[in-house]
Amino acid sequence: MRKMKNIRTILVLLSVILFLYGCGKYAMGTVRKTNQLEPGMSTGQVKGIMGDPDSTQFKGNKWVWKYSLHQEWKGFIPYYLVFGKSSKQLESWFADENEYYRQQSLWLQAIPAKEESKIEIKIKTDSDDS
Repeated sequence: MRKMKNIRTILVLLSVILFLYGCGKYAMGTVRKTNQLEPGMSTGQVKGIMGDPDSTQFKGNKWVWKYSLHQEWKGFIPYYLVFGKSSKQLESWFADENEYYRQQSLWLQAIPAKEESKIEIKIKTDSDDS
């Protein structure tokens, strides 16, 4: 019985440690990733750091890659990386905070409003009997 309890305790502790390690690694990874970017990098170099983008599109003479990167205490923030269409070199990158706030607003609108309920309580006292 005691051996089973020890094994259960060890498994719970191991699960917590792995969970916390995963969260820290994931959240910090995005910070390290964007800090490694430099203007003039090739698409291959960027993919080596960031991985495959969530989506890509051409806008005029620019090639725009979109990533959803985790930011601690916020969640997933849309990041855009801009390449020259013909040069295929990284020109700039930015987080779109406005898009993030629009997404959060949509989530809040999807949550049903709380219904307010009122309860009337009547307390009978000794003086009410007379």
